[in-house]
Amino acid sequence: MKLEAENSPVVVGVNQAQIIKTLKKLKSYGPSSFACITDDEGNYVQVAGGRFTCFIERYDAKSKKLFRGYHSNSSTNFEDGSLLSFGAGRVPLKKDEWFNIDDVIEVFSLFNQNQSLPATVYWREINILSQSDG
Repeated sequence: MKLEAENSPVVVGVNQAQIIKTLKKLKSYGPSSFACITDDEGNYVQVAGGRFTCFIERYDAKSKKLFRGYHSNSSTNFEDGSLLSFGAGRVPLKKDEWFNIDDVIEVFSLFNQNQSLPATVYWREINILSQSDG
């Protein structure tokens, strides 16, 4: 596994303490506002934001599909379409797509251990444009 975070060195063979430390440092407005953990097959889970305003996505390398996480008990009261601003841009989110960092740590930790992701997190496919799309 490889853990990457904005403005941080890449960590290969990451452990639980490194995941927690890296993710707890994330802030929407700060030197580190997004992170990604990738396995050897190219599957990954990524997060943007920090503390109480995060969103998570996972990529399935085999199907080449990207999924956004959502759940029934959002950590915020934002309406659909509210923007999360972070170092790589601004993303409109649905009200059920907001997570707090403790939820994200759980997802990253289970992914790192090659275990099933939490049943409380659901995944909806999001369309990504390829260079061949017109």
